[in-house]
Amino acid sequence: MDARNNLANQEVFKLARAADPAGNRTVGIITKCDALQPGDEDGVLKIAQNNVEHLQHGWFVVRNRSTKEIQEGVTIVQRHENESQFFQRAPWNALSKDRVGVKALKPFLGQLLYEHIRREFPALVREIEDLYRETQRKVEALGASRQTAAEQRQYLTRMANRYQRNVEDALKGNYAADLDVKSKLKLRMHLRDLAEQFEKDLRSKGHTLPFQQADGSVDADYLGQDDNLEVPDIMQWIHQRYRDSRGAELPGTVNPALLVSLFRQQTVQWEHIAGSYLDQVVQLIAEYSQLESRRTEEDEAVRVSLESIVISRIESTKASATSQLKDMLYDERGGILQTVNHYFAETLEKIRQERVIARLQALGFYDGMSTPVDFGKLTSAIHLSNEDQAVLDIHDVLKAYYKVAIKRFADYVVVSVAERLLGDQGALKFFSSEHVGSLSDAQLAEMAAESYTTSSARVDLEHRCERYRKALRVAKSV
Repeated sequence: MDARNNLANQEVFKLARAADPAGNRTVGIITKCDALQPGDEDGVLKIAQNNVEHLQHGWFVVRNRSTKEIQEGVTIVQRHENESQFFQRAPWNALSKDRVGVKALKPFLGQLLYEHIRREFPALVREIEDLYRETQRKVEALGASRQTAAEQRQYLTRMANRYQRNVEDALKGNYAADLDVKSKLKLRMHLRDLAEQFEKDLRSKGHTLPFQQADGSVDADYLGQDDNLEVPDIMQWIHQRYRDSRGAELPGTVNPALLVSLFRQQTVQWEHIAGSYLDQVVQLIAEYSQLESRRTEEDEAVRVSLESIVISRIESTKASATSQLKDMLYDERGGILQTVNHYFAETLEKIRQERVIARLQALGFYDGMSTPVDFGKLTSAIHLSNEDQAVLDIHDVLKAYYKVAIKRFADYVVVSVAERLLGDQGALKFFSSEHVGSLSDAQLAEMAAESYTTSSARVDLEHRCERYRKALRVAKSV
């Protein structure tokens, strides 16, 4: 405080009391004692003796250089000498010598500061540790650093490994316990559902006309739930096509091209059903990849880049699968009818046996009967006209072959077309550590580089962490 001013008017005391209510850090210092008018010293002395405004650490009086002394070039050494001489004169010599002058004040403040620091030091260290931990948490919240090409490659490699582990689990049916029952992340479950529905649709809707049983009734295996009670008669259809295709062959024989033509017409729905199934598989893969990228990667920019890569790959693999399906359809429907599956011969033989048995039963013949046989009626029942027999044979051969072909086609579409979308060359397997390893530095930066905001925040936080680490090393070495 200025010795010339009234203590009550000193604003600094109000501030000191607010900042240090207990007075542990407050020391009173009276300046400009040499500027007092004669007779005013008594009030200042009482303050300096701690009798007016009592302070825990008391008061000091000092004499600084005046403006005139500064202008005259009074040195610090001369200043100390002038101060010592001043306080040796009355009435200032009444004060304790350890309370007057800068030489007394300086070591006192040093000791006071030392005691304060020693008292507050553990709390200061704890505060630095808290700041360090909090800053570390903020750095960790930013994720792994992606400022250099090496860091970006390492980051994407770890992400690709996580992604592939999840894809592999989804394809094997190893699902997380917390997944929703119908979650699209249960990829294999939904793939099997689609495959089963495809087989069902192909079986119930893949034929143009339902085949018949040996007794002339419609075979229930070829009736869909939506079919009406009245269905087209395949025998009439075959009979008409048989007559329309007659050429140079002998009467009662079949034009070789007729069976191929009938099979193509009977399987005309295969392309639509298989194409619809393939579209559903592709859509499922796209939905899964989107959910998987969200589960694998939190950074939105990186996730968008990943989804773009996978979607592009889905489109290219879909085009390849569609082309493959067309080749398969051509192989099944565009060429000759052929098979080495013994099931065809066994099925055809069984159908023919059933047809003979049905004719005999229509005449009243059953197993174990002992009545005389009318060979005339028997012969007329078994032997039909050449044309009728040809139509029946066409139906039975077509039915037997259709059974073989539809099973073969369904398996091929599921295993060799749809499943290849999920294989090593498929969209879900494309984003791998090998793919990341093939990326150039520019491609890495485009996909995984940090934003300017994140990069700036990381640099600032890491600098803070380093300063806190250094402070802690110094503090713990004291």
